[in-house]
Amino acid sequence: RRWRNVPSFCRMTIRPFHNNVSSLKKLAARDYEDLLQCSLPVFEGLFPNVAHDQFVQDLLFILAEWHANAKLRMHTDSSLARLRDTTVALGAKLRAFVKNICPEYTTRELPSEVSARNRRQQKKRGAAQASTTP
Repeated sequence: RRWRNVPSFCRMTIRPFHNNVSSLKKLAARDYEDLLQCSLPVFEGLFPNVAHDQFVQDLLFILAEWHANAKLRMHTDSSLARLRDTTVALGAKLRAFVKNICPEYTTRELPSEVSARNRRQQKKRGAAQASTTP
């Protein structure tokens, strides 16, 4: 519902979001970019712990900054240095997220994720057996 409340911007800049953004089905690259650009207000206040909420806001900002730097079509020495610095900051923030924030929340896989994981494992086992058979 939070994504549906984000207004569109111009006709081609940020389009309206679909009903179920979390399914991530049938999305183009521009849709992922729109999700990233609109994620800050959507995620704001989502976490009950204020420190966690601020951490996620910072992480999303660094991710958006990294995306903007990486998307440039022509780089200069200073833009490459900025991209390198942002990449380092993003990596550090992601590692801190995994270490400090993730253990605080209990998560579980969706049924579709479980079935997709099982299919991948069966396919992997089948490929391994085919390569060992003479």
